[in-house]
Amino acid sequence: MSTTVGTHVGTNVRTAVHLTDAVMGTFQDILAHFGLSAGYLNQHWTVIEDGLTTWIAEGSLEDVRLECGDPSDPDAIFRVPLSYRVSGAGDITFVTSQARLARALAKYETVPADATYRVVVSHRWSHTHVDGWSSTTAADTSGMSSYNLGGLGSGPDASASLMYFSKGA
Repeated sequence: MSTTVGTHVGTNVRTAVHLTDAVMGTFQDILAHFGLSAGYLNQHWTVIEDGLTTWIAEGSLEDVRLECGDPSDPDAIFRVPLSYRVSGAGDITFVTSQARLARALAKYETVPADATYRVVVSHRWSHTHVDGWSSTTAADTSGMSSYNLGGLGSGPDASASLMYFSKGA
């Protein structure tokens, strides 16, 4: 008789919902700051939200990006890397840092008012298919300046930080 042991890290669904809300709210704030229409984000809100929540809950989401401008030569990229941890019945607190984002955005240049944008994700490993999402290649950040804006949100089983990439020095 043989025994097989497997380990699967499952992120708390409440944490997944919280972090998805933090990411989506942050992307809305960024678009508003740069004067970009939130039309695309609002039109695809449910599909984006379903994907992020599903993939954060299963632990497969590595990062999510808001890429502003032409993907072959972006004006700005906001990258939200995710960290997962195995926690028992730890402290169930949820934290979001929108004040940090507001202070950081005040320092950065704008993107053209007519810039397009897209939401792109990367996965750690195979992931659940979510209708409405398709394969693409993330914009290249080489040659761009990067700024770590710190923690965006956290919950008992995962946390998200925020990085900003721009053409400016």
